[in-house]
Amino acid sequence: MVQAGSMGLPFISVRGLLGSDILKHRPDLRVAENPFNPGEEVVIAQPIRPDVAVFHALKADCWGNAVTPGLRDDLMMARAAKWVIVTTEEVSDRELTPRDAFDQTFLPAIDVDGVVHLPSGAHPASCGNRYSIDDAHLKEYLEASKEERIFKSYLDKYVHSASD
Repeated sequence: MVQAGSMGLPFISVRGLLGSDILKHRPDLRVAENPFNPGEEVVIAQPIRPDVAVFHALKADCWGNAVTPGLRDDLMMARAAKWVIVTTEEVSDRELTPRDAFDQTFLPAIDVDGVVHLPSGAHPASCGNRYSIDDAHLKEYLEASKEERIFKSYLDKYVHSASD
């Protein structure tokens, strides 16, 4: 689905969903005949094309090249989205290349529309080897999200009044 969006396809076949109950609850999925093997059914899904995708990177350069701690799915999502924003722990003073990514994901500048320097921007989640998940903060978030009034207080504390 995201893969179809990243490749500009009108749909993609998803064999693993055939015969599952998911089809009863997902009207966006359809069963069709495999044109290469008449009589065989496959599930087809529409492409996912987000308006905006935001990624947090370990580092990026001013041209838009970025190294993210995520999986290769980041690149697929970036190519599916209309606009891509990268927030980053660090802005490199030299142009980054795929070699800078090593075992991470390299997002090339051609797929990125903007870069924002935002240290600790993945918090309370982790960011590669920079920092770990903040379990206490995530627990606070989950508890706050159960009730609107408490969640508004959470947003006031951590989002609306946040400083550099």
